[in-house]
Amino acid sequence: MTLSDNSLPAYPKARQRWTLILASFASFMVGLDVLVVTTALPTLHEELGAGVSGLGWTVSAYELGFAAFILTGAALGDRFGRRALFVTGVGLFTLSSALCAMSGTIETLIAARALQGVGGGIAIALALAVIADATPPQERGAAFGVWGAISGVAVAAGPLVGGLIIQGFAWQWIFWLNVPVGVVLIVMSLMKIAETRGETRAVDLLGLVLSTLGVFGIAQALIRGGEVGWTSPAVLGGFVGGAVALVLFVIWETRTSSPMMPLSMFRNRSFTGGCLTSFVLAAALYGNGFVFAQYLQLAEGNDPLGVGIRLLPWVGLAIFISPIAGKMADSMGERPLVIVGLLLHGIGFLAIALMASAGTGYGPMIFPLLLAGIGVSIAFPTVASAVMRSVSPMEVGIAAGVSNTIRQVGAVFGVAAAAAVFTAAGGYGASERFVAGFTPATIVLAVITFAGVAAALIIRRPDYEASAASMPPEAQPGPATS
Repeated sequence: MTLSDNSLPAYPKARQRWTLILASFASFMVGLDVLVVTTALPTLHEELGAGVSGLGWTVSAYELGFAAFILTGAALGDRFGRRALFVTGVGLFTLSSALCAMSGTIETLIAARALQGVGGGIAIALALAVIADATPPQERGAAFGVWGAISGVAVAAGPLVGGLIIQGFAWQWIFWLNVPVGVVLIVMSLMKIAETRGETRAVDLLGLVLSTLGVFGIAQALIRGGEVGWTSPAVLGGFVGGAVALVLFVIWETRTSSPMMPLSMFRNRSFTGGCLTSFVLAAALYGNGFVFAQYLQLAEGNDPLGVGIRLLPWVGLAIFISPIAGKMADSMGERPLVIVGLLLHGIGFLAIALMASAGTGYGPMIFPLLLAGIGVSIAFPTVASAVMRSVSPMEVGIAAGVSNTIRQVGAVFGVAAAAAVFTAAGGYGASERFVAGFTPATIVLAVITFAGVAAALIIRRPDYEASAASMPPEAQPGPATS
């Protein structure tokens, strides 16, 4: 099916199910890799001699590659076919996973992780688009709830899988696992997902370069500032150069005829609120994952498998809660759910930061971890639903690209901010020194989480009747047709 302004949206049930399953499992593969690597950070610190900067870039290079190519992938998907680019992204992710497994130094691993992020960014941007293409607007909340639940399985399984592999085999196998999963996804996607296209747009290469340089400059300055000094030329140059590049990016996007990030989309309040909330949520999730997994192993003395088990109260609830949150969003709108989710997550980790400083151990942290886990399980699918439900069918590709780009930039910012505060206040070595950095880093991430509530307040409740009335009669949702 090729989607255009004059075509009839068709939502056959079999296609809906297969598209949702395959796109969700692509998210599963990508999400699994993020948190498996987070669990492996202490091992990479020991075996590859990586410091805070190297470990930070092991996560951030992936997220930066992810963010840089989401919008380019979305634009290419609109032109050449969303299924085709979805499969291309999964293929590149699979190939680069093998390159990660074969890396012998932290530098080559970081480079392979960046390439892996490029493939993941293309795949996930198109995953959300093909789900939206195959699902009626009034059912997208439930669909994104299922997507969030399957993605949540990766979140829950990642620390356990990482702990089992690192403890029983070698860290390289956390990447080899992606290869067979990726091959199966490619074959099944070509068979079961319909091809769709959006409005053809030129690829904004200058926008891609400026946005990537801007995010990279600021991120590397934040990550390295605590180690080399905040007044060093590399750090100051990163802040200044990154800021200049981002300003030039905004100016260019207002003048080019084919912007990679159409700024006019931000006139939509729900879209803007959803994107800003995605930024905050990703910063909190990835920033806390970066420091807390290391805290459990280096400060509390747990082995990798023990770390994975102890993360379950935080990461193991999405499979149960996200589908319920998605269905609730269909009836009551996303705004109240997003606000509650952010508040619970921020309160949970603020309590953990204070407990770690007092040296109370892991036991009292279980309840705050459960609060944080409930919060992220509610907010994650409802933020995606708010963004995708706020745009028309012709805009789902670029909307998915823009929102995912902002979310991944948030992830880079969260890891960079956590690393900057950690190295400024503490460091590796004795557990007391690690806790001295962990506590303020976690408090800063909690404050960032609370700030996201202001962004969530501008999300509007969807009006399905108004949305349907704004469509031409032949494009209004009706009985599914094959």
